[in-house]
Amino acid sequence: MLESEKQSAQSQKMFCTDCLYWQNRYPTYDFCHRSFFQYDEAMQAWFQQYKFIGDVRLAKTFEKQWQSLPKRFPDYLFCPIPLSNERLAQRGFNQVSQMLTDARVTFQSLLVRVKHQSAQTQHSREERLAMPQPFTLGVEPEQIKRCKILLIDDVYTTGQTLFHAAACLAEHQPTKIRTFSLAR
Repeated sequence: MLESEKQSAQSQKMFCTDCLYWQNRYPTYDFCHRSFFQYDEAMQAWFQQYKFIGDVRLAKTFEKQWQSLPKRFPDYLFCPIPLSNERLAQRGFNQVSQMLTDARVTFQSLLVRVKHQSAQTQHSREERLAMPQPFTLGVEPEQIKRCKILLIDDVYTTGQTLFHAAACLAEHQPTKIRTFSLAR
């Protein structure tokens, strides 16, 4: 086996199927996603109560975990994934921003969601992966140039939302973009 084939086989053992998919689709993007929890039935029930029923008191549930982010990602700008105006009006709060606010974790709204889309839960994996770019930069480009940015979402399902957000930011030359979610 050639050395390059060994390295390729070795890297495939280190990455999940999603990471391999994204590496193939965006070979120059240094993708690294982390999450606190696995998305399971208990987490699904928690999200149903918090996000869809609107029990905003649950935002404090994972306060300690969120408070660990500044130590894990020092010198990063924390950027929650924004909601469309329609979704924000419907829900009444941005689930990620609310958790960060309740945990007293400083963040910046670097992106604006300009395209409202139906809820991700209503789409298949293939439909989610085919969705168009919904974000635009919401700050002056100089604000993120040469910065490290941590994009934060509530749930990672396909990664498409985070990749759209990362692609929007990457055009403006941050030094590093990482992604993080409560659950995956």
